[in-house]
Amino acid sequence: MKRILLANFAECPENLHFERAFVRAAGKNKELSLDIVHDFDYHYDFLGALPPPGGKRFKYSGLEALKRAAAGPRGLIVLLDFPKRARCAPAFLWLAREAAAAKKVFIANHLIPMPGHNFTADLARRLKALAGVGQGFMLEFDDLGLWSGVGLEEPRLLKRGYAADCEYYRPQRGAVGDYIFSAGSAGREFKALAAGVGNTGLGLKIFSDSKPAKLPRGVEFLQLAKNLHNLRSAAAGARAVVIPVRDGHINEAAGNSIAFLSMALGRPVLTKRTPYMERFIADGVNGFFYDALNADSIARGLARITALTPAALKKLAAAARLAILQKANLDRFTAAFLKRFAKV
Repeated sequence: MKRILLANFAECPENLHFERAFVRAAGKNKELSLDIVHDFDYHYDFLGALPPPGGKRFKYSGLEALKRAAAGPRGLIVLLDFPKRARCAPAFLWLAREAAAAKKVFIANHLIPMPGHNFTADLARRLKALAGVGQGFMLEFDDLGLWSGVGLEEPRLLKRGYAADCEYYRPQRGAVGDYIFSAGSAGREFKALAAGVGNTGLGLKIFSDSKPAKLPRGVEFLQLAKNLHNLRSAAAGARAVVIPVRDGHINEAAGNSIAFLSMALGRPVLTKRTPYMERFIADGVNGFFYDALNADSIARGLARITALTPAALKKLAAAARLAILQKANLDRFTAAFLKRFAKV
């Protein structure tokens, strides 16, 4: 029996999604025993925390308690992201540098925190803490130079693609609503989106933590952080999902999380054309692009979507989900990870 410890200290829904996929992958092999230590104060009941196979899921309550819980030989320790709370820094550093295990791997599920933005990451820079792990994964579009500062350098530093929980984001039954949906904060410009939707006769729902100064009357704006439990249903019920990324925004992957979950749900996505997005979307086949963000480009893109016949829309929905299942699927990543590092 190979014992694995997953340290999930960075509370957020994306990391609980990752944990769920990790549990599903580990559960397919009876030779694995998985324990999960977490530091989630919010329960995220709408996602559900799956019981780890052959082990337990427990909340972090101090370093000494963790040392007792982690006692005994470990085949693999997996560190998922840098902790958000300073109280977990001692545990993170101990697991990375001192805890006994045959293998240790760090997995970034987010961009590396900039200096001064995360207490544990700053300590890791000072101590080169991730020099104590065998290998680590960064998101492929992250800043490679920042990772050497925490002790992870090529060839020990590997790249991974962002991926969605395709089990949670499955196509939903029910009628599609008469509205356009948009979500996210980084690099977004909702004014052009609202103007482009304005003459379509469709409503507009926006989930974001960056509220514009002024939006037209009738636009439904909700804070994303407080409505994560409604995100899936809002995206699944939309006629289309539009991701309005500002022209000139430096990160060509901006909007990928909303695009991928929406495509996994089988919804038509309209987003900015970038080399990164072109790896996942074939225009008119499994999604749609605009080249410049303005009201006219949004309106033209939406006209293409609303002109689709039911049969064409069904075909596009299937192609959208298939693209994410094949290219950005958390279950594929976690299964391949365990095959590589746990030899299963």
